[in-house]
Amino acid sequence: MNKVLVLTAALALSAGCTKKKTEDKTPPTTGSGSAMMGSGSDTMAGSGSAAMAPPADPKVVERGAYLVKAGACLVCHTGMGPKGPDLDNPGAGGLEMKEKFGTWRSPNITPDKGTGIGNWTDDQIIAAFREGTRPDGTKLLPIMPYMNYNVLSDADAKAVVAFLRSLKPVERTVAKSEAKMDAPPVPKPTGAEPAADKKGEYMASVMLCNHCHWTPNKEGTAPAGMDKMFSGGLPMEFPPLGEGTLFSRNITSDNDTGIGKWTEEQIFTAIKTMTKPDGKMINGPMILLQGGWAQLTDDDLKAVAKFIKALPAVKNKVPDSTFKPHPMGPPPGAGSGGGSAAGGSGAPAGSGADPHAGHDMKGGDMKGSAAETGGKKE
Repeated sequence: MNKVLVLTAALALSAGCTKKKTEDKTPPTTGSGSAMMGSGSDTMAGSGSAAMAPPADPKVVERGAYLVKAGACLVCHTGMGPKGPDLDNPGAGGLEMKEKFGTWRSPNITPDKGTGIGNWTDDQIIAAFREGTRPDGTKLLPIMPYMNYNVLSDADAKAVVAFLRSLKPVERTVAKSEAKMDAPPVPKPTGAEPAADKKGEYMASVMLCNHCHWTPNKEGTAPAGMDKMFSGGLPMEFPPLGEGTLFSRNITSDNDTGIGKWTEEQIFTAIKTMTKPDGKMINGPMILLQGGWAQLTDDDLKAVAKFIKALPAVKNKVPDSTFKPHPMGPPPGAGSGGGSAAGGSGAPAGSGADPHAGHDMKGGDMKGSAAETGGKKE
């Protein structure tokens, strides 16, 4: 049984909760995380005064919840306890990851006014996740994928803010990150809605496809070129989850080293269920996203598949991964429900499929799926 998938998928499902104020002054025990999926540095408490606003339109909050699932925001901004993700306090931060650039810790993005972002204005929150800039003008670590979220339209950015404000405020101070990474410049967001024929590219950016699937330069500090944004080869290590190194796959249309032989339907199936055309399961950090991705609409996922299928071919043979997972227990209080199984990615442990594991959460229907994965490494 892929217990790691069930654990992380349950975290992805925890995209909402009640607004009852609770105190949690002690950060949870930190644990697993993706070196490419975290955010920023230090506690997010900042200057500024968030004006009292009327309750958000439930449909806007629901749209924000949808985008948060697509972008895996709460996967990184939720700490780990001794038995798994701190599902009672989504967004309260404290997830820690040590890597060659140092140690980063995800900040508290709940509406707590002292330790979270409760005192930030809507524009300050949007500037953080779309441009990587705090209210005081300092930059977030680029481990926070603001380069991807930069494409968000003004309406979608406001929806994300509305959802974040719907989270339960949690009083939790997160220690400052101790990582040093160059912050790449990003263009001023246009805020425009994507054209109909650009929906796949838009969603692929929000879903962080090129946040991992790029070819690094010799120093390993940046992409080898703009044409290498989807050609894979990025090495990633996940000490809390297992031993060894994962390399992101070349997902360009190259027939020999990429996925040029895959059809659009096969790419869609891989994104939604993590099942490759040969029937084997995808492995890698996508385990941290699939619980949310499986809840996205088929129209959006098919648009992403169409975009990926059309990517220009880049020949880049990616090394074989050597990652071997540690066994992990199921998340505390994880429920299960009926429905068809949806696959998951990441560290494989066994084969077969579990039924959906779901939770009804605030901010829209947050019922989701989790499934076991098996097979060989990607």
